[in-house]
Amino acid sequence: MTAAEKQRSRNGHRNFAMLSIVAVPLILILTTLLLAQQFDETRSIRQQVDKSYVTRAQIQTVLSLHQDLETGQRGYILTGNADFLEPYREARQKVAPALDSLERSISQEPDFGSGFAEVRQLSREKLAFADEAVRLRQQVSLDASMRLIVTGRGKAIMDQLRARLRDLDAIEQRHLAEATADAEASRQRTKFLTLGLQALLLSLLVAAAWITHRAMRARRKDLDRLRDLSARQEAIFDATTDGMITHDPKGYIESLNPAAAAMYGYAPEELIGRHVEVLFADPPKPEHLELFLERLAGNKVSRSSHVQEFVGKRRDGSTFTTDVATSAVPLADGLHFVAVIRDVTERRRVEQMKTEFVSTVSHELRTPLTSIAGSLGLLAGGAAGALPERADKLIKIAHSNSERLVRLINDILDIEKIESGKMTFDIQEVPLKPLVEQAVQANRAFADGFGVNLELEPGGDEAVVLADPDRLTQVVTNLLSNAAKFSPRGETVSILLTPVGKMHRLTVTDKGPGIPEEFKNRIFSKFAQADASDTRQMGGTGLGLSIVKEIVSAFGGTISFETAEGRGTSFHVDLPAAKAAKAPKPQPASDEEAPDERPRILICQGEPDSAEQLRQSLQKTCCDTDVARSEEELRAFTAENVYAAILLDLSLLGEGSSRLIRELRSDPRHAATPILVASSEADGEVSQALSIADWLHRPLTPDRLVDEVGEAVARLPGDKPCILHVEDDPDVLRVVASAFEDKADLKSVMNIASARAALQARSYDLVILDLELPGGNGLDLLPEMRNEDGKPIPVVIFTARDSVPEVARQVEATLVKSRASLADLVETVESLVNRSSRRA
Repeated sequence: MTAAEKQRSRNGHRNFAMLSIVAVPLILILTTLLLAQQFDETRSIRQQVDKSYVTRAQIQTVLSLHQDLETGQRGYILTGNADFLEPYREARQKVAPALDSLERSISQEPDFGSGFAEVRQLSREKLAFADEAVRLRQQVSLDASMRLIVTGRGKAIMDQLRARLRDLDAIEQRHLAEATADAEASRQRTKFLTLGLQALLLSLLVAAAWITHRAMRARRKDLDRLRDLSARQEAIFDATTDGMITHDPKGYIESLNPAAAAMYGYAPEELIGRHVEVLFADPPKPEHLELFLERLAGNKVSRSSHVQEFVGKRRDGSTFTTDVATSAVPLADGLHFVAVIRDVTERRRVEQMKTEFVSTVSHELRTPLTSIAGSLGLLAGGAAGALPERADKLIKIAHSNSERLVRLINDILDIEKIESGKMTFDIQEVPLKPLVEQAVQANRAFADGFGVNLELEPGGDEAVVLADPDRLTQVVTNLLSNAAKFSPRGETVSILLTPVGKMHRLTVTDKGPGIPEEFKNRIFSKFAQADASDTRQMGGTGLGLSIVKEIVSAFGGTISFETAEGRGTSFHVDLPAAKAAKAPKPQPASDEEAPDERPRILICQGEPDSAEQLRQSLQKTCCDTDVARSEEELRAFTAENVYAAILLDLSLLGEGSSRLIRELRSDPRHAATPILVASSEADGEVSQALSIADWLHRPLTPDRLVDEVGEAVARLPGDKPCILHVEDDPDVLRVVASAFEDKADLKSVMNIASARAALQARSYDLVILDLELPGGNGLDLLPEMRNEDGKPIPVVIFTARDSVPEVARQVEATLVKSRASLADLVETVESLVNRSSRRA
């Protein structure tokens, strides 16, 4: 018999036993009720017999009284003897009470109604006839009385009365017979039901005895198994390498295994009966421990162990870190607790080694890879002049493989951060289409290497999502590169943005071979590769989609796919939509058509009168203008136009001003646009972080505004900018210097002390800063990065450490080595220098 069959058999026996437990008392109760019912029916029939006897006796009494009445009447009339009137009068007095008594006896029986009424009427007629006959004898004569009797009317009344009384007696006899028959039928039913219940009870008792016998036998087997299980558990308890301690709700130790005793340096008998507080380096208060155990025991939702980290204390006073998993165990004698203790000292050491290794990989691999990839990129781009054809091919191969190695390092570091929970996200409102456009543009060269075109479909202009823009760019890049690798040469990868409920969907569709059926359920797993040979040919680690899924999940979104063999695959990324209202269609503020050569200024002003005054002043002097009276209109204007300068009223934008300015700066079209802020006071730190051209104090006069705008529009970069590069790796310094050759006057230093000396020696237009430097952290230099006039110097972080929001908010830009190319660094620096020169 299989285990399932045994379990079903046990369940059947258990169910039958429960049924018997319920059925036996129920049968006894039913039998008792039937007997009680039979007793009640016997008592009822007895009462009916007694009642019938009384009723028949009363009928006979009424008849006898009328017969006595007639006898007395006849005797007196025939003899004239007054003694015959005595029984006559006695009978006459008793007739009415006898009829009343009879009426009460039969009042509940409808069958007697009309018959009894006739009896009462005949009785009245009989009494009246007898009274008349006696009166005639007394007052007239015997002959008069006899003539009345001879009429036969008295005899006829008596005969009718006698007949009606016989009918009443017959009815009563019939009632008694029916009641007797019903009682007999009920008795027979009770008899059969009682016998049936007794038979059923006997069957249940026999079956229960049989099942009890089998249950006892099974119980003996179960007890044997329990003894074996207990022995095995005791062996496990004693042999496990984790410490195990059982204690009561007060925290007093009841038992422990040898591993726990050895872990804390005690003999087992030394700890039994003692409070668990002796095992803590910083023991909790007893009342706090009891409260914790009460809450743990009262948690009905989850019975899983509650794991906490504690510092344990050995007998010799030394301490060590432990993970303690505590579980409540309800037993027959009450509630107990089991604590499983694991010494995690070694695990912590390994984790620290892993963290240090990852940090080393981040710096020691990313930094030289940046030098290698940058140098090869410069050579491939002709920075060292034209190369021989064979050398050019070799350089390009080396450059391509160095970029492949960079992607591998980045993927491995990203997946480690995800698994350790150390990947940080700066969630904000992100316009989706501009970000996707930038990613498409950045990946065109990669796709061109596979002969694949990237095409962004129309639509999605108003899509704004909640995401980390850098990580979202990574998601789009991974999907685009994946689609390009697996698309046939000459095909097109399409990108589509569509709204889906409260989400915005990004769809990347390729024309590749599709995803095999056996690979679909693990496509988002780490190191997942549908075909190892093809993947190796295309390049890749199998980490890209796993990273994409984790990042999208962190945004509160989802990723899915549709695929068909031979017809390509579509990946859908659904991201939560930000609550961004649709901006109204911008309308030109001027009725006149401005000439193309006049610069156009955007005024964001909430007060209509002030806005109109500023517009007219600028319109008459130097510029054409558009006026935005809300954040929505501002977004709409900047989405369609590029302006020579933007004037912002912070009181209109409120707390969202910094966010909006950052969004403008993230758009390449507005990255270098001078932004003039109208506010009650200037903020140097905010001005530096947001690249604001100037703060215009209120009240703002039209003349001063015209002057400021004219200066902002007229300013152009002058000579080559002077840039300070702080980096501890000499190869990176040389490669960056080569990248900025003929573009900037670059000063390179390798430590914090040299950087301080350089900052004191002269002014710089921008600083490229590494964070990990000899003698300290590069962020320590930020407060000192000011020119002679006290204005902050724009800073670009170029480091091997991944960007974190706290650092990004302190500087103009953060670029991670191996994620950002030298071209990205040069483009970012040029943009910031141009912007800074316009503020100079």
